[in-house]
Amino acid sequence: MLFHQKDHALAKISTLSRLPWVGSEFFDAERRLLIVGESHYAMGKTKAEYEEDLLRHQGPFFTRKLIDETQIQNLYKYQLLDNFWQALLQKKPTKSELWRHISFYNFIQRSMDYSSFNGEKREQPNRVDFKNGWAVFAEVVKIVKPTDCIFLGLKASEGFGNLKADKTVTHFDYAYSPKIGNMTPLEGSFTIDGQKTNVSFIQHCSSFFSPQSWNPFLQNRHPDLINFLSAKN
Repeated sequence: MLFHQKDHALAKISTLSRLPWVGSEFFDAERRLLIVGESHYAMGKTKAEYEEDLLRHQGPFFTRKLIDETQIQNLYKYQLLDNFWQALLQKKPTKSELWRHISFYNFIQRSMDYSSFNGEKREQPNRVDFKNGWAVFAEVVKIVKPTDCIFLGLKASEGFGNLKADKTVTHFDYAYSPKIGNMTPLEGSFTIDGQKTNVSFIQHCSSFFSPQSWNPFLQNRHPDLINFLSAKN
């Protein structure tokens, strides 16, 4: 699943566990959206099933396969992204077309243990996972150069300042927005290698997420992006 010449640069990021999905027309897009999920989850009702699933997760193309199967081929649902698109565009997108202009990867570089053979596991990323995630994020951004970045989860926002540890960051700001429900979104921007990126952190888009409640925030934060993607949809 090598798509373009930038893959060679992405593959050289030693701390990046899986290659991001980068659409075939992403680098020619007027607005370049990088969607950042949080984690992959390894599952299994037996130890053997869990170890087999974990091994699949370790493949460099796992994230791309996930996007291809859920967003292009529509083989099964991915609630996280279905809810996100409802929040951003207020409608189900023509995914196979839209994803040519999108990039996506998960922030945490190891899979969480969600096995059930020895009790129901619900592992969560720790502080080291998030700190490492920011170092990887900076390297990914240098290659994909997004104009817009939306994090699907608020936990990473607590360490947003870690991005300043990268010496190529020449501009950095952030502000907390009014609460949406009981969640406080974070908005900001940064410049790396001359590319300014507008970034937003929203509630994790799986359970208990209200797309209608978050749409005004995203409309206000990323109007040019929404107009661009709506035209492509």
